Amino acid sequence: MLPMKSAFVLLFGLGWMCFLSVPAAGQSKINYKVIKNLEPMKDSGPTPEFSIAGFDGKPVSLNDFRGKTLFLNFWATWCVPCREEMPAMERLYQEFKDKNFVILAVNVKDRKQDALKFLKELKITYPAAFDPDGQVGLLYGAWGLPTTYLIGAKGEGLARAWGPADWYSPAARNLIGQILAEKK
Repeated sequence: MLPMKSAFVLLFGLGWMCFLSVPAAGQSKINYKVIKNLEPMKDSGPTPEFSIAGFDGKPVSLNDFRGKTLFLNFWATWCVPCREEMPAMERLYQEFKDKNFVILAVNVKDRKQDALKFLKELKITYPAAFDPDGQVGLLYGAWGLPTTYLIGAKGEGLARAWGPADWYSPAARNLIGQILAEKK
């Protein structure tokens, strides 16, 4: 049986995911489906707020990224597809970081020292945070890893991907460029 807080987080996450799973009429003309497994959100409503510890020990919250397009990625050290996609995410971050784009990699349920070693080994420079109990992962429905959300500058959900993607492919780079151009 789930503790009450976990049950609430799970139910909230399920409701949020169902509500945001199909594109709404009049929503952006951006074709998110150019990336394997990436689906547009049903409604560009606000994404769930969270606050967790960054690997530097400072708190990280969704509000910290307002005004920027956020690439929110859930990962773990044991996840082979995560290891494969994170270097491409690093290249994507380097290309767009000066254009109001940021990646936040949220590690789910690893030992902190293992996650830090993993990030150092892959030479990851984008922000990362630690979700030791998996509460933020549950809130966002990250049951399988990797799971990625694209979140607009106002905190609105744009798209979600379950599973890995080539985040530095020409299609991905074009997609991020389109999102950033549209959100100006």
